Amino acid sequence: MDEKKLWLKISGSINYYLQYYSKRMTDEELLKDYREYALPDMDGDGIHTYLDKQTLERIVVDENMMDKANVAFIERLKKKRAKEVIVEEKKVLAKVIDFSKYKR
Repeated sequence: MDEKKLWLKISGSINYYLQYYSKRMTDEELLKDYREYALPDMDGDGIHTYLDKQTLERIVVDENMMDKANVAFIERLKKKRAKEVIVEEKKVLAKVIDFSKYKR
């Protein structure tokens, strides 16, 4: 598989992973979890692979592609978290009633 197709697949896996990520985990924990999920080091020898879902074969991911995936993951995660903050800030709660103004 050529590098461009591999990047498209890895990029898609990043987007899929970020749809359902845990908001409690830190950026580093999420990156580590993603790498274990999508680009695991199966034998513990430092060679990461990607499972092609169409052919069910493992494709070796070189260091340049891993660096590119790490940078893209962190950038997309930061954008996603920035959008969450905006949504939470727009949330308006009901006005609080002050009962101390009323007589008993």
